[in-house]
Amino acid sequence: MTEFTTTLPRALESVRAARQLVAEYATGLTAQRRHDATVLVSELVTNALCHGRGVISLRIVHEPTALLIEVADEGHGKAEMSPTPGLSGGWGLRVIDELATTWGCQAGSTRVWVRLHLDEPPTGQRSPAEGDCA
Repeated sequence: MTEFTTTLPRALESVRAARQLVAEYATGLTAQRRHDATVLVSELVTNALCHGRGVISLRIVHEPTALLIEVADEGHGKAEMSPTPGLSGGWGLRVIDELATTWGCQAGSTRVWVRLHLDEPPTGQRSPAEGDCA
């Protein structure tokens, strides 16, 4: 198991930087799963930029059978899926739910994680064991 952790500035360039880091550390994934991983980290970092505050941290863990991506900021909000997504937004967590093998949040924080199995298609299942996002 290998792990990489960094902080990202609160700037739009951080989305691109996060995608590049995931692409670099996402070894062992099929081309489609690598693409899914970059989409997922883009959504997580964009949510941190739009809805969070303070320093953004990115953690990438290459587990034996999966890739874990975790994004956190210093906010105290909660991640919750918009009941009515539309032209102005509200699609991010829906995209995460579709592409990730599992995903969840650390209760009471803005730390959101996604897990992609290395060779399985997405199932869109949130893990209730890690705490409720809302």
